[in-house]
Amino acid sequence: MLFNSFDFGFFLVIVYVLYWALGSQRRTSQNVLLLVASYVFYGIWDWRFLGLLITSTLVDFLASRFIFSTSNKGIKKLYLWLSIAWNLGVLFTFKYFNFFLDSFTDLFQLEATSGYRFWNVIIPVGLSFYTFQTMSYTIDVYRKKINPTKNLLEFFCFVSFFPQLVAGPIERARKLLPQFENRRYFDFKESVIGLRQILWGLFKKIIVAEKLGLAVTMVFSSPESYHGLTILFASVLFCFQVYCDFSGYTDIAIGTARLFGFKLSINFRLPYLAKSLTEFWQRWHITLTKWFTDYVYIPIVKTTNRITYPLRAFSLFVTMSLVGLWHGANWTFIAFGALNGMVLVLERIPFFKRRGTLHLFFQKTPRILSLAYVFVIFALSGLLFRSPDIAQAISMLKKIVMVSSEGALTTLIGYKLLYLVFMVAAEIFTRRWEFPLEKIELKLPKPVRWALYYALIVIIIRYAEPKEAFIYFQF
Repeated sequence: MLFNSFDFGFFLVIVYVLYWALGSQRRTSQNVLLLVASYVFYGIWDWRFLGLLITSTLVDFLASRFIFSTSNKGIKKLYLWLSIAWNLGVLFTFKYFNFFLDSFTDLFQLEATSGYRFWNVIIPVGLSFYTFQTMSYTIDVYRKKINPTKNLLEFFCFVSFFPQLVAGPIERARKLLPQFENRRYFDFKESVIGLRQILWGLFKKIIVAEKLGLAVTMVFSSPESYHGLTILFASVLFCFQVYCDFSGYTDIAIGTARLFGFKLSINFRLPYLAKSLTEFWQRWHITLTKWFTDYVYIPIVKTTNRITYPLRAFSLFVTMSLVGLWHGANWTFIAFGALNGMVLVLERIPFFKRRGTLHLFFQKTPRILSLAYVFVIFALSGLLFRSPDIAQAISMLKKIVMVSSEGALTTLIGYKLLYLVFMVAAEIFTRRWEFPLEKIELKLPKPVRWALYYALIVIIIRYAEPKEAFIYFQF
């Protein structure tokens, strides 16, 4: 069930009405309704994987309880590693097994049947998100940052909450779980803000991201047919496409959660306004960056008592390479992460005597230069992210650098680019808000606000292309 579908709209209205009809005094009943709704929402994708979701939930619930109840450090660590082994094992089996098998076969030039797959199964939607969410819970219990919940229903709700189940934000238990433990009271203003955020997210996804996606797919599916400048333009458009697609999903997820009295984490803070790649990753997919920082980067750095720059550089490179691998079972994603890791390592080399690192240097340079630097780096790494293989990414880069005149030179989307201009202007103008429509009543009178709402709704319905899944659903 896609967020950008009428089916989800009907589903959301029904769940919303039933949820608040139960009343704030019946918190357990509300949680049961949310759990059933979440399983229906997920089961529509593929009901067969509901068992995997339920099993992962039970494994981490029980592991955390066992960790908390024993005083033996060795036993605690055993339960922790059993939980981690389950979560990473599920990820490896469903997402990476064939990739590593193919890589092993190619490396040692072994014979393989063409098109053969030992494990021929689709990747469960949202697998990378909910496994990371449950795994962080168990690790936090082991580190004594939180106490495990005794309520199985509330933990099931925490893992499977449908607004953020399939593509995040990746929530920590200490933030989201207490919201299931406490009563939620109906707040009309919060519902209004939630609907506004859903509307803005739909506009970014359906009108901006999908329009850009048509042009991007056209070029990336046959780059040999296009001029170098056209490929460059498509690469730039892809940067905006993936941002509008994923941040649009996040707006819908956060807005939907608001309708039920929940607050999810902010996942984007205008990343393309960052002055360095370091700052960019502090603004882009924030919950994922924070997850890898807390559970991968910091533990590697703390392996020795003396923290040196080479150790930090190694930790950063490994972490970013894993971030790339998290996105998908393809060498292009690993190269994407490694490239970003190398740039981040270079940004932190302390070779500027007065301005410190390259990261600090760009913080003090004219904004246009730092913005151009960040955008160029991300656009280049975006070639790896979007291309089906490294060979195509390299060939496209060559055509861009050489400004190859072979192939068609086209503007790709023409006047539809105005939708992107409007979206960018709105987000920059209201950058102190969580999203452009959040506090619009402070800027526009009621008749103008409603005219804007209706205009956005008409545009979304009138110019929507055939529904496309959100890009990050595949991860």
